[in-house]
Amino acid sequence: MSVIQSSTAPVQRDTNIFYDAEVIVIVHRAKSRESGLVATKVWCWRGKKCHYGEREEKKIGELARRYGTSAEVVYQQREPSELVHVLGGQLAIRQGTRAHWSSENTTMHVVRSGSGQVVIDEIDLNIRNLCSGYSYCVSILDSIYVWYGCGSVPAERTAALEYARGMAAKGTSILELTEGENDADDEMFWMVVGDSDAYARADYWRWRSSSVPSEPRCWVVDVADSDAPIRVIPVLSAETVQQESVYIIDCIWEFFVLVGKDARAKRPDITLAIHTAMAMTSLLAGSKPFLPTVHVLIVPTQLPLDMRHAFRDLDEPTLNGGFIPDHMNILSTTEAVEHLRTASWDKSALKDHTMLPLGLDVSHIALP
Repeated sequence: MSVIQSSTAPVQRDTNIFYDAEVIVIVHRAKSRESGLVATKVWCWRGKKCHYGEREEKKIGELARRYGTSAEVVYQQREPSELVHVLGGQLAIRQGTRAHWSSENTTMHVVRSGSGQVVIDEIDLNIRNLCSGYSYCVSILDSIYVWYGCGSVPAERTAALEYARGMAAKGTSILELTEGENDADDEMFWMVVGDSDAYARADYWRWRSSSVPSEPRCWVVDVADSDAPIRVIPVLSAETVQQESVYIIDCIWEFFVLVGKDARAKRPDITLAIHTAMAMTSLLAGSKPFLPTVHVLIVPTQLPLDMRHAFRDLDEPTLNGGFIPDHMNILSTTEAVEHLRTASWDKSALKDHTMLPLGLDVSHIALP
């Protein structure tokens, strides 16, 4: 059911389609296999553009108490697999409101799968949001294009076609395009989406459809935590990245050490992250068609386009505090290790405080 201020309205159809301007409460009652008793779970899903105030919070609390439990808050693009499973194994999220969304709008949707589930996100229509790794639905006038990236797996291709059929109005044509096979000459598609050379099309995506399914992974590194200096992060998003932390990110085909803007001087953490990432790639080499490369990214920075597409919610402006820098602050592991070993630097390397050598922050720079 949707929640607006102090009122609720049941969602009668398309119950596995959410909208980013709404608050949705999902109530699931099921018999426990262990005890045989009926258990109730209540989730409160909050879209990124929803209004969520005291009235909504009070109403959701009342609903949860009615079922003898409390509501688990779920943020958009951080949905747990348990919730997606309850929704039938597939969740689509659209922009706007349920009342005003129309399939006649020009839209772009990316279809991803993982762990036996499918998620579909409506995204801004932009060539930089297209990636060879996934399937897409793009609605243009009275046509819906279903574009299959070369790395898109069968579950994504099937879901994309079904989703397109589900939102097609009467008289709408559905056109299927497969990257590298029959998409190059479709002028209308590329005219609307953008420059056909400007999307995320790293060569490694072609291996995705024929490889053992695996998900991107992330760890936070903190040498000061003697019990767990390297700890798994269940979900990586721009909102959950802590700028005082160092991360190891496994994007399946390449690794990144992400250094938060307030962590660039944490040499022990950065060093451990680099050596660990390099050791991981060596261990995985036998199961990959090539040895994954390790890169070091230091915030603020633009993100490599293909890296951004490895995750649903790695938003550049959010990661960088509300803006997109005009540079990519990226180093190879060789360069990064050299930076960390260097004890003195020429003044010319210290002028731009957003591009300081790795291992230094502004506290190390003598004021004039």
